[in-house]
Amino acid sequence: MKGRAYAIDLLRGLAIVGMVLSGNFGWNPALPAWLFHAQVPPPDFTFDPSLPGITWVDLVFPFFLFSMGAAFPFSLGRKLDRGVRPAAIVGGILRRGVLLAFFAVALGNLSMWRLNEVLPQPALRALLTLAVWGGYFALFIRLPALSKRRNDLLNACGAVWLVAMMLLYRRLGVPVSVERSDIIILVLANVVVAGSFVWWATRRRPLARLGVVALLVALKIGASVPGSWNETLWNASFAPWLYRAEFMKYLCIVLPGSIAGDLVARWLARRPEAGERPADPVRTYLAAGLVLLAVPVNMWGLFTRHLTANLLLTVALGGAAWLLLRRPRTETEGLLARLVSTGFFWLLLGLAFEAFEGGIKKDHATISYFFVTVGLASFVVTAATVWFECLRPRAGSLVRCGQNPMAAYVAAGYVIVPLLTLLACVVPLPWLWGGSGCAMSLFRGVLITALMVLLTAGFSKRGWFWRT
Repeated sequence: MKGRAYAIDLLRGLAIVGMVLSGNFGWNPALPAWLFHAQVPPPDFTFDPSLPGITWVDLVFPFFLFSMGAAFPFSLGRKLDRGVRPAAIVGGILRRGVLLAFFAVALGNLSMWRLNEVLPQPALRALLTLAVWGGYFALFIRLPALSKRRNDLLNACGAVWLVAMMLLYRRLGVPVSVERSDIIILVLANVVVAGSFVWWATRRRPLARLGVVALLVALKIGASVPGSWNETLWNASFAPWLYRAEFMKYLCIVLPGSIAGDLVARWLARRPEAGERPADPVRTYLAAGLVLLAVPVNMWGLFTRHLTANLLLTVALGGAAWLLLRRPRTETEGLLARLVSTGFFWLLLGLAFEAFEGGIKKDHATISYFFVTVGLASFVVTAATVWFECLRPRAGSLVRCGQNPMAAYVAAGYVIVPLLTLLACVVPLPWLWGGSGCAMSLFRGVLITALMVLLTAGFSKRGWFWRT
C-alpha cells in the first residue's frame, strides 16, 4: 500500500469545516433555512421531527462517518499487513473506543458555556477553557520528537488533567456527570469499535459486509413495531451513557464507507509511485463534474421536495458519469468507475427509500438518509480523486484539517472562541455572541472557522497529530 488517500482526507476536512461553520453561525431568524439543519429551521429554531429534507449541514456528520469507515483499510489494514498480533489489534480498537468515550464525556461537561452561571467573569471562563484544551492536547498528541514511552506518559497526564478539571468544575457548582456527553463523539466511539471488528471479519468478504448492512436495515425497520424483539434489541443498553444499540444504525454509513476505502487502498497499492493520470482527462473531468453536481442537486431537490425532478436529474447525472467511465483504460479510471457505480447505487437506493418513514430526515435518521449521504460522499471522493490525480495540487489546509480531525473539532470552542473572548475584554466585539445582523452572524461563523483551519493546518504541518 503506497501513498496517502488525500481524497478521503479532503472529505473528512470538509466534514470538520462544515461542523464548525454550522455550529458558529448566529441563530438569526432572518437567515435562510438552508443554512441550518432542515428540521431546526428559522425563525424559532424549534426541532420538528416531521419535517423531511436535508441541507448541507445535514451532510457533515455522515461525510465524517463515511471517511471514518474509508480509513479502516489504512489504519487496520496496515497493521494486519505488518503482522501485528491479533490481541494487540483488539486492544488498540478497544482503547480507541474508550478514549473517544472519555473525550465525549469531557466535551459534554467542560465547555465554556457551562461556566456561564457560576463564573460571571468572561476572562476567567476563557482561561479555564484554554486550560481544558491543554488537557485535550496532552491526551491525544503524538509529538514526533518524543519516544513512544514519553508520548504515552504525556497522554496519561492529559487524562489525569481532564479528570482534575471536571472535579474543579464540579467544585465551582457545575453539574458534572457521565450521563452528559457530546453525542457526536459518543456515536463515533460506538461505531468505530463495532465497525472495526466488522471490517476485520469481512476484510476479504465485502458481500458479507453488505449483508451486515442489510441486517441492520431489517432490524431498524422491525424496531418500529411495538412489542417486537427488534424493538427490545434496538433499545437495549447495559450503560446508556456509554453504549446504545441504536447507534449501530450509523454502520449503514460507516460500512459502505469502508468498501470505498477498500477500493482506494487497492488502487494505491497498484498505481505507480509517481501517480497515474487518466488516459482521457477531458472525459474524466466531465464525469467528476457531473457527480459533483449531483450533490447540490439532491440538497435542493430533497429540501424543496421536488422529488420527481431530483430523481430524474440524479439518474441523468449519475448515468452520464457512468457511461463516460464504463470502459476504464488505467488503474485510476478503474477506481473512478467503481466509485461512481457504487455511489450511484447507494444514492438510488436511498432515493428509493425516500418515501418511507415520512421522507428523508437526519433526526431520527431514516434509511433514506443513510444511503443518500453514502452516495453523495462517494461522489465527493470521486471528484476529489480526479482533483488530486489530474491537477496534482499540494495538500491544502482542508486536507490537513482532515488529517487532524480531533484537533480541529475542539479548536473553535476551546481555543479560538476563548481567545476572542479575552480580546473582547479589551476591544468591543458585539458580533461575537451573534447579537447583530445577518451579515455579522455569518461573518462570525466564517471567521471562527477560518481561524480553526489555520490553527489545525499549522499543527499538521509541524507533525502535531492528535491520535487515539
